[in-house]
Amino acid sequence: MKVSLKYNFLLVTTIAIYLYNSKLIFDKVYETSKIVIDELFHIPQGLAYCKGNFSYWDPKITTLPGLYLVSAATVGSYFPCTSYNLRLINLIGSCFNLVLFSSMLKFIYGTHNESPLKIVLQALSLTLLPPLYFFSHVYYTDTLSLLFLLLFTRLCFVNNSNWLIFITGMGSVIMRQTNVVWVSMVLGHRMLNMLIKSSRVFGNRHLTKTTLNKRSVIARDIDASKLKRYYGINDVVVALKYHLSTCFTTAFKFISLSDWLIIIQQVSVLVSFMAFLYVNGSVVVGDKQAHKMTLHVPQLLYFLLFYGVFGLPYVITKSFSTLKLIFNNKVYVLLIAITFAIIVRYNTVAHPYLLADNRHYTFYIWNRWFGKYDFAIYATIPAYIFLLFNLYDNLKDQNCISFLLPYSVCLFLVLALQKLVDIRYFLVPYVILRLRFVRPSFNMVIGELVWYMLINVITFHLFFTKEIIWKDFNDIQRIIW
Repeated sequence: MKVSLKYNFLLVTTIAIYLYNSKLIFDKVYETSKIVIDELFHIPQGLAYCKGNFSYWDPKITTLPGLYLVSAATVGSYFPCTSYNLRLINLIGSCFNLVLFSSMLKFIYGTHNESPLKIVLQALSLTLLPPLYFFSHVYYTDTLSLLFLLLFTRLCFVNNSNWLIFITGMGSVIMRQTNVVWVSMVLGHRMLNMLIKSSRVFGNRHLTKTTLNKRSVIARDIDASKLKRYYGINDVVVALKYHLSTCFTTAFKFISLSDWLIIIQQVSVLVSFMAFLYVNGSVVVGDKQAHKMTLHVPQLLYFLLFYGVFGLPYVITKSFSTLKLIFNNKVYVLLIAITFAIIVRYNTVAHPYLLADNRHYTFYIWNRWFGKYDFAIYATIPAYIFLLFNLYDNLKDQNCISFLLPYSVCLFLVLALQKLVDIRYFLVPYVILRLRFVRPSFNMVIGELVWYMLINVITFHLFFTKEIIWKDFNDIQRIIW
């Protein structure tokens, strides 16, 4: 069987199995709870748009109406406007995410450099990422937000489409405003890569051929003139010095017409968002008082814990080399420990929603650890340090500064300015990193898949069996991510 035929067969079979089993869980979720927390706002809004009432708007909703517009275009046009069908949009969307994950992984590893089975199983694992998978069964923005962002990224890097990039980029932002940061990351990655490579070419440092597959993102990120060493921060400094000395004139010679068309569309998305920001006066649409920008750097540390839990197979695989890395960098470890101690001492904050809403796992983590013991914020620092070095260990051999620098800046903007600790905020940053991890062995792929399935079994069991009574609600409340 040819590789492409085998891949397509595996992908279609996996989607069919995934959809069949997920539909069973989906029906059980619907039977258990007709309204899940924020669906109190989302479902009435979605039903209004679905029925053609575009003048209705709930002031508690913080996001732009992307989810509701998709609902109107799909359910509203062809199916009955019910909460069941609104939720079903996300389950169908998760199947498209599975396809896009698979396509992205094929591109990253190269068409002929990876087993089709490994690619499809990794795509399935990413679709089953527990918080993401749960929200594929309810009417939240996360699934379609990621769908549009993945489609935008795929068009930018894989297809180099000249006309759909703006549409999908705007679609991702209309789904969730913070996606504009990831749109800017894709632009920053392209521009920084272009600046470094053009400084090599026009600086009389000729690039040589690379043996890696030319369709591989890894190969594109390699500075082959340095024997396949990935770009580092020194290369950025050299490139900036060179382009400043030439007033960036040679940089523009390196950009093709196709590149210009892509860049213009990406910039257009950013300009459109800036116009929205100017008119709206805030990133969020509604409930602005509860979602003000607040410096909250410990969010980056909580993201490391998220990585530690959901990247566990990668954490374990690199644990010994991580310990060696820590042992060989004692001075850096000490400086990082001091920095983390200062951060948690002076910038640990708790949003009122975190303290009051016992329908989220974060409520229990906070109230039974971070908020309960004064020493907890300091006792977790060794875990932060280990996971930071471990994450670096998983990224260093496969990524260059043209990705890592824009990503780090965007990670700060997305997380460190949010007062509320919400697991959903970590989903897109983690998915981006997971796609860039070191190429896993087959055992790691299976380990990740089994790990996610185990977590999903536990969390869905809790959702189905754990009952929470709120006086303000007639319906029994459930615990979710």
